[in-house]
Formats: sequence, structure tokens, C-alpha cells
Amino acid sequence: MDMNELLKEYNVELDEKKQELCCELQHPLLINGTTGSGKTFLLLARNAYLMKVEEVEPSAILNIVHDPAIAKRMAKDYRYLYCDDERMPSFVDMHSFAYRIIRFHDKMIQRESCKAYRDMEKVVRRLIKDMFAMELTGVQLRRLMRQISTCRTMMMSEREIASISFEGIDFPAFLKAYDKFKNERNIYDQDDILCECARILMSTPAVLQTFSSRYQYVHIDDAQELSFVAHVIIKLLFSSNCQMMMLADCDQCLDFDKAAYPQALDSFSEAYAQARIEQLEGNWRNNQTINALANEFYYKNETAMSCSSEETCEVKFKGFAQLERMYEYAMRMVVEDESDIAFLYRDGAMAMPLVELFMQHQVPFHLHGSVKKFLQEPVVKDLCNIIELLIDPKDMRAFYEVYEKLGFDISKKVLLEVAQRLRDDEHVDVYQAMMESSYRAAGKKKLAASMENIRTASTLETHTMIPFILDKLGYRARLLKANILMNDSNLLALRVIAARYSDPAQFLNRLREMGEFLCEPISRIQIRSVASARGMEFSRVALLDCLGSTFPKAGLQEEELQLERRLFFTGITRAKHQLEFFTSKRCDVTRLEISPFIYELHAPKEEEAKELTVQVEALEIVVTALLRHMEHDAQQALIQDIEQAIDQVTPCPPVNDHDAMLLQQYLKKLLRHPRS
Repeated sequence: MDMNELLKEYNVELDEKKQELCCELQHPLLINGTTGSGKTFLLLARNAYLMKVEEVEPSAILNIVHDPAIAKRMAKDYRYLYCDDERMPSFVDMHSFAYRIIRFHDKMIQRESCKAYRDMEKVVRRLIKDMFAMELTGVQLRRLMRQISTCRTMMMSEREIASISFEGIDFPAFLKAYDKFKNERNIYDQDDILCECARILMSTPAVLQTFSSRYQYVHIDDAQELSFVAHVIIKLLFSSNCQMMMLADCDQCLDFDKAAYPQALDSFSEAYAQARIEQLEGNWRNNQTINALANEFYYKNETAMSCSSEETCEVKFKGFAQLERMYEYAMRMVVEDESDIAFLYRDGAMAMPLVELFMQHQVPFHLHGSVKKFLQEPVVKDLCNIIELLIDPKDMRAFYEVYEKLGFDISKKVLLEVAQRLRDDEHVDVYQAMMESSYRAAGKKKLAASMENIRTASTLETHTMIPFILDKLGYRARLLKANILMNDSNLLALRVIAARYSDPAQFLNRLREMGEFLCEPISRIQIRSVASARGMEFSRVALLDCLGSTFPKAGLQEEELQLERRLFFTGITRAKHQLEFFTSKRCDVTRLEISPFIYELHAPKEEEAKELTVQVEALEIVVTALLRHMEHDAQQALIQDIEQAIDQVTPCPPVNDHDAMLLQQYLKKLLRHPRS
């Protein structure tokens, strides 16, 4: 079998350039390609060529990809395209491969391997709180995790680490405490795995020899996402004994939080003897409209990516007066059209109301994300615990979780007294127990003054209970002190779900059901983060949270803002045929800002702005004339229709601020003076 026979047998099309690269077995290859250029398709075809034409054993081929989910997906794609027997090449993420080497080494020296953990965010939050009495915001947590990764994956010395300062904490002291925590429990985080693997390869020749001779062909996808220490591992293992192919899109480095080091690819020719660098051209995924939009947004050049499709479409910008309407619209989308669709989000919390709505209506879907992580967010936990305490003032667990958040300065001695009093008398609640304890007089006076608010809150429906907690019980002030605003995504999501359940107990029970819900493993409806959708494509894509508070978040540094742009570009380019952007003007009474990226995409041409101004003036003439010749009842009905449409009639985003303001001011003037 030759290459042409392979493509014919498996009904696969490859252009001449990709066919030639599949067959290139003489040089280390670095293949650069923009989104949709077919890098992954090429990698799969090369695996098939090696196994079916060159008759290479699957065990001699290694495919390293970015994360475990991508490894599973690529194995599935290979099986679908080329696998007509049991012979499958290996697809593995970098950390799993490195951990494989560690376990081999530890078994060789008869030592038990440390356990590997992917998510250490809860540990980091707790350490920071214990050491510095500081609650990290989401942005602060990401920055801290990034700094930890940078220190480890750049293989920094203690002297270099000692010079690092970080947002109000003693970073070197924290890092020592973090390492001590892991060492005492014999666990690795993701960065430790790579660093320990590199140390073993540099210090144990037998392990290096075993793994460097094991593979004849190595393919590395998304090479731009590799950290510095990952490049060290690859250079140690694969620079001499095997044929290597790296595939990268250096414009789309997304793993900023894990200290990706794409700069290493700049010296590929120097690092690998007889290296060859090739460029893949063209965008085979997106239609012309979506391709042009992506080019204009990211490259500021309509021809940066050439499009191979002749199809066009209408890109929709959907603005909603209330956030809840956005999720209702998404519900209608999946009911009215049965094609595959992906709802992509930047902030996982913004997907939670959609998850709950699909659960409520028994719509099958796949969620690539974690409801439990949302429920563990400090804002969500606090509000749920406060609601729990309000509806059951005997709940000592809830009280213990939130007494500080409600402003009660209680000693451990008083807490023990309260707990004992509750055990002794089932008719006593925590407030009575506090009044009967040795709690100081000033505290009891403050509690007595708060009791009316506490008793009132316990009778409220869920959607009014949350604002009551924020304003009357003082929780808003605590959030503001921690730089958490009312447009925080966790708070928005919780309020949208709360509005669906008037009974607070039913609301809390629903959240527990969400945490235990198992979504479909495979579904035409996907809910996933933009970052997790890399390398994927969908017939329809809706970007869920195009808000100024979530995509991009406010107060980002320049490097972080550039990452947000790359992520937004990734979201755009997942769509093959249809693309929609969702945004909203408010959640209940909280005003929301439209993402600046949407304004950028929707920036008007001068002629369009002039045309809208003319349309506004024409509308003024027509509506005024109508009102002048209508009976009073009909006039009032028209006014009511206009009043309900004020939020909707302004283009979203507005074509420009002047025209939006002009239109709304005129409509409001009509409502005040309908006979003018």
C-alpha cells in the first residue's frame, strides 16, 4: 500500500503539501499552521501512514497532546477514520507521559510514587487564608497559580524565587509552605510532575535510555503550549534516536496559566539537527463570514487566514434586557433546531443557569466543566449557608461557616457553648444560645439589633432573600471589601437560578441536585469552556458570556488581556456554519456592561452610522404622526408597547453611543409627552 491507496481506501482527502509531510521521515519537523489549517488531521493521517504503509508497530509511535480530554478525543477520531483492527497508536498528554516515567523510575528503585493531583486551587486558597487572612478573588487566584507554575517550570533557583513579590503576600514564604504541604502528604501538583521527570532523566541514565529508545516516531500537538521544562524533557528524550514532528499555532498560545513557553519554538532549527520548518496555509473549518470576522478581530487583516469555503452566513449579536432571557433563548435554540451546537463560556459560573434549565426540561446535554466547583466558590457557599441558616436557625454547621461573614466576632469558647446549648435543648436556636452564652455584651447588643432583619429575611422568597442578605445583613460590604462587585459571575448565576425557585429550601435542594447530576457522555448539545474547545469544531456556536465583567474581566494586565483576545478568537473559530454572541443589559436591577470585544466586532462603518441617524429621525416623525391621530386608548396601548420595548429597540451593541442615546431619549420623551 502507498499513500494514494491509503487515502482512497479510507476515503480521506489530503492536499499535496500534507501528503508530502506525512511521508517526510528524514528530518525533525516543526509545522506551523493557523486555526483550521488541518494540523490535527495531518497528525492522524501521519499515524495511519506509518502503521499501514511503513508498517511501523503502534508501540513505536507516541503522540503527545495538550491535555487528557484532547488525548481521548484524538484517539476516538483516529479510531473513526483509520482503525479497522485493534492496532492503535498511543495518545497521551504531557503530564501523564511524564508521570509514567516517574512511576517507572520509582518502581525500579522500589519506592512508592507520590500521588498526582491536577487541581490544587482549594489548597492554595486555604493556605493563603491561613497565612495572610486573605480571601483570593478569581483573578488573584489565577495570577498566583500562574506565578507558582512559572517558578517551577522555568526551574528557578531559591535566590530567584526570593526576589518575587506578589499582591500583598510574602510569596517566597507561601511557596515554602505550599511545598511543605505537598511533601508531608506525598503528593505532586502538575508542575512537580514535569520537574521531577526532568530531574530523573538528567540524573538516571538507565531511565533516559529506556524511554529514548522505546519510540521511533514522536508527534507533539499544540507545541506552543509546552512549558520550558516540558521542552527540556522532549530535548533529552527525542533529540537523537527518533523522528519527531511538532505541530503548533504560535498565534494561539492559550495555556498562559501553566507558564507556556512558545519562545522555545523560535530556536527549533538550532535545537534539532537537520530540522525542517513548514507552514500550513488556509482555513478549512470556518465559512467565509466567520473567517473574515476572525481575521478582522484578531489579525486586523481580512486576508490573514485564507478561507477554503464559499459558504456565508449571518453572524448574530443577541442582546437581552434581562440575563434570564438569554438562557430562555438558548433553550429555544436547541428545541427548534436539532443540529449540533456548542455553548461556549469564558467563566464557568455563567453556564450554570443553562445547565439548570436543561436539567429542568430534561434536555440531554454534555457539560465539560464542574458544577461542584461552582458550588464551592466562596460567594456561592456563603450565600447558600446564610440561606440555610435563615430557614433553619438551629443549623450549627451553617452558622459555623458564616458567623464571621455576618459580622459576629465570636471566640472558640462561645462557639463551643452555643453548640452545647443546641445539643441540650432542641427548642433553642443559635441566636438564643448566643444570648445565653458568655458572648461579650457589645456583641449581644449588636445581635439584638440585627434580630429583626434576621427574622424578616427568614420569611422572604429566594429572589428577594439574596438582595436582603446583601444589603440588610451587610454581606455586600464584605464583598466590596474583597473587590467583588455585584456583576461577579458567581453572584449573577446564583441570582438567575434563585429567581426560578421562590421557596429557599427548594432552591438549595436544586443546587444539591445539580452537584450530583450526571450529564450525557456524548450529546449534540455541548456546554464547555472556550479553552477546552481548542481543536474542536461545531456546526453552530453560541458564545454565552460576552459581558464586560467576564469576557474579558475588568482590571487585567496587558499580557492577560492578550490571552483574553486569543480565547475570544478561539471561540469564534470553533463555528463552521453559524455563530451567535450573547450579551445582556442587566440581571434584575444590576446593570451589566457589554463586552468591549463585541463593540470591536460590531464597529460601524461611517455610512452605517449616518444611515441609522436618518432612520432615528424618520422614526420620530412617524411615531409622532401616529400618536397625533390616535384615540386615547389606542394611544396608551402604543405607549405601553414602546415602554416595554425601550431596552430591546436599541441595537445590541449600539451602532454607536450617540445614536443609541438619541433613540432612547426620544422614546422616553414620547412617553412623557405623547401629544407633543
